[in-house]
Amino acid sequence: MAVSGVRRATGRSRPFVDRTDLMARFREELARSAEAPRLLNVHGLPGVGKSRLLREWKRAADGSGRTALLDLRLPGSHQVESALAQLRTEFGSQGVPFARFDVAYAAFWQKIHPLQSLRRPGELFGTNGDAAAKILEGASGASLIGAIAAGIRFSIEGFAAIKRNRLVKTEPDLGALEDMLTADLLDTVTRMFVQDLADASVAEPYVLFVDSYDVLGVVHGEEGRTFRDSWLRDLLEQLRHGLVVLASREPVRWQEWVGHMDSCKVQPLESRYCEELLFHAGVQDTARQAIITRASRGIPFYLELAVDTPERAAGEREVPQDRIKDRFLDHVPEDRRRVLQRLGLARLFNRSVFMRFVKDDTLWDELIQYSFVQRISGDWYQLHQLMVDALQAQWTQDRQRPEHRVLQLFWEEYADDPHAHTPVGAPPARPAAGIAPLQEAVYHGLRAGRLAPEEVLRYADRTKAVFGSQSVNGIVTDIGTYLEQGGRDTDASRELDCVARCLAAEDHVLRGRGREAQQVLAGQDPDTATPLGARTALAAAHAHRLVGESPAARDTFELLWTGPEEAVRGMAGFALADITMCAGDFRSAFRLAAEVHEGSGPDESVRRAEVKRLMHLAHRFLLDFPAARELLEEAETLFRASNSIHGLADIQTNTAELLALTDPVAAVAAADTALETQRSLGVGHEVGKALTARGIAQTRLGRLDEAQGSFAGAVQALEAAGYRSGRARAELFRAFLHIRSGDDGQAMSSLRWAARKLEAAGVYPFLSILAHKAAERRGYSDATLEAIRLRSEDLVVPLVPYAVYERRMDALLDVLLPERGQS
Repeated sequence: MAVSGVRRATGRSRPFVDRTDLMARFREELARSAEAPRLLNVHGLPGVGKSRLLREWKRAADGSGRTALLDLRLPGSHQVESALAQLRTEFGSQGVPFARFDVAYAAFWQKIHPLQSLRRPGELFGTNGDAAAKILEGASGASLIGAIAAGIRFSIEGFAAIKRNRLVKTEPDLGALEDMLTADLLDTVTRMFVQDLADASVAEPYVLFVDSYDVLGVVHGEEGRTFRDSWLRDLLEQLRHGLVVLASREPVRWQEWVGHMDSCKVQPLESRYCEELLFHAGVQDTARQAIITRASRGIPFYLELAVDTPERAAGEREVPQDRIKDRFLDHVPEDRRRVLQRLGLARLFNRSVFMRFVKDDTLWDELIQYSFVQRISGDWYQLHQLMVDALQAQWTQDRQRPEHRVLQLFWEEYADDPHAHTPVGAPPARPAAGIAPLQEAVYHGLRAGRLAPEEVLRYADRTKAVFGSQSVNGIVTDIGTYLEQGGRDTDASRELDCVARCLAAEDHVLRGRGREAQQVLAGQDPDTATPLGARTALAAAHAHRLVGESPAARDTFELLWTGPEEAVRGMAGFALADITMCAGDFRSAFRLAAEVHEGSGPDESVRRAEVKRLMHLAHRFLLDFPAARELLEEAETLFRASNSIHGLADIQTNTAELLALTDPVAAVAAADTALETQRSLGVGHEVGKALTARGIAQTRLGRLDEAQGSFAGAVQALEAAGYRSGRARAELFRAFLHIRSGDDGQAMSSLRWAARKLEAAGVYPFLSILAHKAAERRGYSDATLEAIRLRSEDLVVPLVPYAVYERRMDALLDVLLPERGQS
């Protein structure tokens, strides 16, 4: 039994025992880093004390130099931009000036938040953001970057104000920010951080601690484990004048650090040190120390849990892990435990969440002092997962449902206004970095029993509208976890599984990944008479089309267009009109498009915009460029009215494609804009289309080497996306580049290959005709191209007499293949 009068230490004040050799090892590495950059990898079992060791090392180094800790357990720390902002704040508070980084980061931040103006100095980095503050003050309160071209391009006015700043004028990289693609701008942000830190660290080296590297790991079944760590490795590789300490469960083996890296393993504590820790924690009975030590297996985390567990009854000799978890809360007062039970249901909580369950906010400061309450970021916290398991084990699912409903409502309201529910007298709650509020609403709504499968679809659509398509992936993952925990044998579970598959397939389709969508939907036989079944069938049809299986796609589109399910009829009709147009039957396509447009309600501006965009494509393929331009402008107006990010992005691609045939100089700039947008959205097949347009324009301008690079990039992007028809189109237009380069042999090979692929996919017969015409113009007689042309002519049904359409094709060839000496 513990000796009376001995005060039991809390988890945060318990002594740091043993680790003498590790402390010496750190001092050795610290000395070596004064001569060359060093990386020390500390690894060991979970719970063995790596995080505590890093804190002790950081405390030991604080007096001799600057230190910072990057904890990858924080929700928002898995991307380079948020990690750099965190490190900048910590180093900045120790006197490191980040003049260049602040300007570059402000530009990057505004670029990815085009609708949020930076109007007050220090909004990004607080009082430490000196350079950023001066720049923003010089911008006269205007946004650095306007929401132009789908919220991506820089505003000329805002950036002109920045460029007047002396700092920007003297730094070439900063002066070029307005011309950078998003990825290049992020690289510049990283480089500016490294340069600023290096400049400040020549005389005073730093130590950077990186905790919980394993969070970046991804398990891929039997294929093993990979890490999404390229940004971290790139950042660390650029650092100089200091020591990096990286904590992980398994040792890392980075070839780029060979000769500058060493590792050490954190071993479980020996029995005598476990007993020492327990003694100082107030457990002085030697028999009890032995029981706890044996059960802990030398893992400090379990020792701390055992200390928080009340004394066992006389005669009990074993302390199994599950009993420790069951009993660790016994020392917590009943009212505190009830609050912790509720907070344990939340994956992330702050004071506002806390106040949903209690009215006495004086408990908050006491609550967050418990050792099992972990600060995640700012004023956001989590309970350790072992504690969550213990808390939830005491509740039935029926008892948990009302509390999940409370959390569902909180996250719905938080999504609408993150600052609307701050308790009186408390500072405004900062948004939770790296988490989508509506995803949390789905997570809790499912567990509250308040979300039917079809309602989850509506939540996901709302999430996509607010946060983009990438946010839906988190919902899909959460559904999978929910099903694993609750089983998959009920009708509701099976339907929810179908929802997850449908959402995942739609995301693949949006990004042009037809094969991946087909894999997700493998084995599905959706009932097209239900909303979910019809939507799943529609995703499957789009996947068929992307991989070149047009007949199967067309059959499904037609079935849904004439079927009973209103929710997908308009989308299916649009897709049917699109595939009919691509097959060459322009008359039928326009008739279908008119029906879809007439059937679209006043609140379906996106649908009407898509129809206008489709009609633009048809007129472009009919080579009626004035009509195509007019319809494209109408579509853009509708997309802007509905704030459709992806719709406006596709307008950028289509603009580049149209200009490539009418104004090649303007087309190059338009293609660059489209590329930047589509890359930021991760839509690979649209990237390939934009590169194709740029290649056509560069070919027309005689910039053949540049065109070769554009077409090579287009081919790579389109093949990666599995977009067969787009790949064939790119090869067809690359043939004109070969002709202009004087490589007729390669040109003929490209023309034949493209025509065969187009015919096999059942699309763009007019391009196959163009391929044969180009061969004839070069004086080549090719039986393959001639046969494909004859079959293609039977498929093309233009809006004008065929002879008129053929003259348009000849005029286009005059532009694409001018006589030598002509531009």
